[in-house]
Amino acid sequence: MRFRFLFACLMLVATALRAEEPRTVLTLADQPLRLIRGAAVYKAGSGVAVQKDDILETETAGAQVEAGADAIVALGPQSRVLVANLAPDGKSPVELELLQGWAKVYAKGRRAVVVTPALQVTVPSGSTIVHAGEGLDAVFAEEGEQQVARAGTVLKLATEQYAGIDASKQQLVTSRPPRAFVSAMPPAFRDHLARVPGVRNAGKVAPVKERDAAYADVDDWLASTLPARRRFVARFKPRLSDPDFRKQLDRKLGQSPDWKPVLYPARRPDNGLF
Repeated sequence: MRFRFLFACLMLVATALRAEEPRTVLTLADQPLRLIRGAAVYKAGSGVAVQKDDILETETAGAQVEAGADAIVALGPQSRVLVANLAPDGKSPVELELLQGWAKVYAKGRRAVVVTPALQVTVPSGSTIVHAGEGLDAVFAEEGEQQVARAGTVLKLATEQYAGIDASKQQLVTSRPPRAFVSAMPPAFRDHLARVPGVRNAGKVAPVKERDAAYADVDDWLASTLPARRRFVARFKPRLSDPDFRKQLDRKLGQSPDWKPVLYPARRPDNGLF
C-alpha cells in the first residue's frame, strides 16, 4: 500500500514538472497569425506554443515570440519567417529563415542566425534588425558585434552599424542606415525587446486548423533559396495527393532537382530476357 502511495505521489510530481516545462510561445499577436505547421494552415494567437519548423506569417500587425528571457523574436507586419530553431533551453542557437519582411532578434548569451534569400546574419550575442525583400535586404546591428555574409563576402559589424545590398552592384556595403530603411522599419523596433507580462495560458493555447495547405500558401517558400527548401520535399510530399496542388507544383517546379525525382520517379530497369 505504501509503495503504491509513493508511486502515485511521484507520478503527480512528474506530471506537474512536465506541465511547467519551458516552452517557446507566441506572446504577442495584435491579430491572429497564419501558422503553417507540417502541411496544414492554422490561425494562431497569443499563447500558442511555437514548434520547430513552424512558418509564421503576419498580416497588418506585428507579433512577438519568446523562448525565455534570453531569446525574443519580434516580427513586423507583412512578414514571413520559418522558425528553424528557437528552443527555450538557453543554450542552443536561435535560427530563423526570413522570407519576407522584418525581424528583430534578441539573443543573450546564445548565438542567433537569421538567413534571408540574400543574406546570412550571425549574432554571437546581442540584438539585430533584419529586413528581407522589396529590394531592401539589410541588417542593423543594434547591440553587439555581428557578421553578415553574401555570396562569399563576409563583413563584420560593430554595434549600430548597418549593412545592405547595393542594388546597382548586388554587393554588400556598409553605411549609416539609409532613410528608406529607417522610415520603413516598424516603429516598435525602435524600443529594446522585452518579455510580454502575464500571457494568458502561455503555451497551452491550441492553434485553429483552417485547412490543408494549398499550393498558393507555400509557393514562395518552395521556390525560395532558403536552407529549409531541402526539407520541404518530405514535408509537402503528402499534398501531392491533391490534384490541384500537384498540377500547380508540376507547372512551376516540376523540372527542378528537388521535385522532378518525386513527380517523375525513374522507372526500374526491365530485367527480362527480351
